[in-house]
Amino acid sequence: MELTEEQRSGVTVVTACGRLDGASSDVFAERLGRLIAGTRPRLVVDFAEVNFVSSAGLRAVLILMKKVKAAGGAFALCAVQDPVREVLDITGLTGMIDIHPELSSALAAMA
Repeated sequence: MELTEEQRSGVTVVTACGRLDGASSDVFAERLGRLIAGTRPRLVVDFAEVNFVSSAGLRAVLILMKKVKAAGGAFALCAVQDPVREVLDITGLTGMIDIHPELSSALAAMA
């Protein structure tokens, strides 16, 4: 999995590319965990190029979301592809995670 990060109006945007599975979930969690250190982190993860998420990947996303919310911050996913969205729906995580159709709407929600 490839991860790139940038700051946009005080929001950290991470673009993920590839599979979020057992082989990549630890690196994903560790790298994003460093980005959310501090108070009131605001993080958007762009899933436009993520084509698969395993249970390990879901766990990493859920843990990051909980850490961000515990720190008084905001967490969102955007541009989730249909196969990944289906996994989120089946597991019941869709109702727990702020999901936006594209990056611009996720950033607007963080404003």
